[in-house]
Amino acid sequence: MTPAFSYPEPQPEWPSWYSEYRYGAFYLFPPPDVMHRVNALRSHYDPPSAAICDAHVSLTVPLPRPLDVASLAHVSECLGSQPAFSLEWGPPRVYPGVPGVVLDIAPMERVSALVAALEGCPCFRGAAPRHHAFSPHMTIAEFVSEARTQEILAEVRELGLHGAWWCSEVVYAIPDAAFHFHERWRGRLGS
Repeated sequence: MTPAFSYPEPQPEWPSWYSEYRYGAFYLFPPPDVMHRVNALRSHYDPPSAAICDAHVSLTVPLPRPLDVASLAHVSECLGSQPAFSLEWGPPRVYPGVPGVVLDIAPMERVSALVAALEGCPCFRGAAPRHHAFSPHMTIAEFVSEARTQEILAEVRELGLHGAWWCSEVVYAIPDAAFHFHERWRGRLGS
């Protein structure tokens, strides 16, 4: 097995959950205009999370091992069999069950089908199960109190945070030693 990418060694200062993400995961990254807008909100309302990753929609659980060349080819085939689609984002809402403000992502059925296809790839064999049921979203702020959640929601509710983009690519991102995620590969969805 030849890894397709280099991966960071876990750092002594990493909290335990960081190590789970050592081999990265698959994400939807919004187009530049949406990325810029949501990144500005993330930087303002939740700087620690903004420092970890740009605006994104988490799709898969973390990979349990390095992604090798053969597995990457399989993922590429898998993505090619999934149709591109119009992804709707917003409005802001409270994430169910935990404090935090997120932007809703729809259509749930289409995003869930993409996740199921990806997590059905052999590279996910032996992956840890999800901690929570899949709920597509793009985070504005997490790791904040319930009171702060309500304040943030009130502040962003009237900002017109909604829209759509043509979702035709999936991103594989890996953290560096400082635990900031970087895009390493893009796979195209079918037409």
